[in-house]
Amino acid sequence: MLADFLGEAIAEGILDAVSKAIRCVVGFTYLYLRYWTPQRVRQVLARQYDSKYFVAGSAVLTWLVQGLIILLLLALWIGVPLSAWLHK
Repeated sequence: MLADFLGEAIAEGILDAVSKAIRCVVGFTYLYLRYWTPQRVRQVLARQYDSKYFVAGSAVLTWLVQGLIILLLLALWIGVPLSAWLHK
């Protein structure tokens, strides 16, 4: 019983750490690709993202997923009627 609980807690902690590390890398990469200079990156990070790279990464990944969902919905909205029209 205790071993199962500890195993789940350890696995959850590892997954949380990996998730946070991925968001940090994405946030760091995004900010440096967008703003180039370390001084500008620090300013934007402090002003918009609470001085945390993982918050910036979360924002970028959220934006990316939302964009992909919109593209998928547009493809379905246009593709299904077009497919039905072409196969008549």
